[in-house]
Amino acid sequence: MTAVYALVVGIDTYRAVSGLRGCRGDAAAALAYLRSRTAEDDLHAVELHDDKATREAVIDSIRHHLGRAGAGDTAVFFYAGHGSQAPVPPQLWHTESTGMMQTLVCTDSRDGDTPDLYDKELAVLLGAVAARGCHVVAILDSCHSAGGVREVPEPAARARRIPPATRAPLPEALIPELRHGWQALPEHSHLVELAACHSDQLAHEMPVDSGEPRGVFTWALLRALDQLGPSATYREVLAAARCAVEDRVQMQAPQLSGDEPADQPFLGGALRPPASGITLRHLAGRWEIDAGSCHGLPPVAAGPMRVTVAGDGPVRAADVVSVLADRSIVAPDGWTPDPDRQYPVIFTRLAQPPLTVAAGPDVADLISGSPYLLAAGEQSVPDLRIDVTRSGRILLAGTDGQPLAPEVDGPAQAVRAAEHIARWRHARALGNPVSPLAGAVRLEIVPAYPGERAAPLHRPPRTVDADGRIRLEYRPQAGGWAAPTVFVRLHNTSDRNLWCVLLDLTSGYRIHTALFPGAFVSAGLSGTALNGRPVQFSLPRGQEPRPGRHTTDWLKLIVAECEFSGRPFEQPPLDEAGRRGVLERIRMTRDAGSADLDDAYDWAATTVAVHTVVPG
Repeated sequence: MTAVYALVVGIDTYRAVSGLRGCRGDAAAALAYLRSRTAEDDLHAVELHDDKATREAVIDSIRHHLGRAGAGDTAVFFYAGHGSQAPVPPQLWHTESTGMMQTLVCTDSRDGDTPDLYDKELAVLLGAVAARGCHVVAILDSCHSAGGVREVPEPAARARRIPPATRAPLPEALIPELRHGWQALPEHSHLVELAACHSDQLAHEMPVDSGEPRGVFTWALLRALDQLGPSATYREVLAAARCAVEDRVQMQAPQLSGDEPADQPFLGGALRPPASGITLRHLAGRWEIDAGSCHGLPPVAAGPMRVTVAGDGPVRAADVVSVLADRSIVAPDGWTPDPDRQYPVIFTRLAQPPLTVAAGPDVADLISGSPYLLAAGEQSVPDLRIDVTRSGRILLAGTDGQPLAPEVDGPAQAVRAAEHIARWRHARALGNPVSPLAGAVRLEIVPAYPGERAAPLHRPPRTVDADGRIRLEYRPQAGGWAAPTVFVRLHNTSDRNLWCVLLDLTSGYRIHTALFPGAFVSAGLSGTALNGRPVQFSLPRGQEPRPGRHTTDWLKLIVAECEFSGRPFEQPPLDEAGRRGVLERIRMTRDAGSADLDDAYDWAATTVAVHTVVPG
């Protein structure tokens, strides 16, 4: 293993706010685990506890200790202590869709003029470390940490809550990089964050195995690491830890951020993508999956639905018994899952097949086994056609006969490609027009001026053309063409806080959530794609900009009253379809107005087509 640089912070004693009891124990346990995983000469650790963990000391140690990590090394920042919130400064509005920043409370925070350590500062500091080419992981066991007061749920204990700061920090109180605005993180950062809870939740501490108070999240995380072993990815470890936390305390859901790096083993290594983006887990005495009506599942009255654990081994299935907005309740069939585990699952039975396909007998036999393709009858107009070309290869075409994808070699590949296109089409068509949330959040495409780095708050958005699209054009520059850039803004016009996920459905049949993976946008406030950075729209990979060439992206904004996962929507481009997409077995349709009786939350969707052209 290459070198591991660790900064371990545990604060039980504060100068100006109430103290805690389990944070130094958390820090000691975390450091002990790192020592067990790392050769003595390879681990370089700095510990800051209680009075030594000042704001200045934490910042300095990130810069000059973690900053020693180079390409191939791993930098670990562990923090256990109080967390709080503060109003976001006006110049950083685009970084927080709730209007509040999350903070880490250092031992001298709020003692005189010393502020907390703001999450935007932490992001810039750790981003600078990651920019050196090393792998960075931040573990935060504090309240409001997805972005931390810890509460002790014991009969004789009181909740130790630190109220939010009453005003936004002055520019001179921030680290130099933020005094004049937001310094964005590198677009492809190597940073992974494991947080004890969501930004609007509290982290808890309670007596655990030894009887000593400990942070429930730290205890669960280290327990999961021991159980799963060194090859487990961050995503797998967090899933197991979340099960343990949610089984013991309420309203605390550990969070993971980092996108692709989250599929690395803990402390770094080769990527190992998950078998599915849908998981089965045990919560509050019942089994559930994290796909619901806002992901396109119909109510159970529409017909039977069934999921199966992904991967090799014996068949382990469960039947869907109730569809909620953000999740569905399932009943395992013939097996007993481990309540401390989460299982990746795929859909193997759906209420109805989504698309009809006209094909020859060789392909039709394969279609009959697909949960979302149906062979078209002689009298029906098919959604897709699968034809054999003169060269013996197979072509997928639309009802107009125009090719939808490059030719493929065999019937099995053709069916996989058709399923890929079907999932994409139904994701694009997903909607709930009768919802009272329809139109509650405006999806705005805002012009970006040359050299601009941060989204403007009040600039009017672009308007759609006569075809109902936003038209963007390449502009000529010395030696070629420059792709257009804009800002993407989400404005909540309602009187309630709403969870938002923004999908980008590309012309290559890819679906991703990189622009806005999921966050609450507070009533009357705005959020931005890419944390306020400009969004570039360009031709598909490999296409040179030439006059007349064009492409379309469909931006689909899905909003709901409750938090939901955007991962079940994601799938790679069609030319990478051999790599299983997480939508492998989910149908993306819903009849307008239909809803399960148990569906206590509402959701809605808005789609904007962005047409990008090379003029001339």
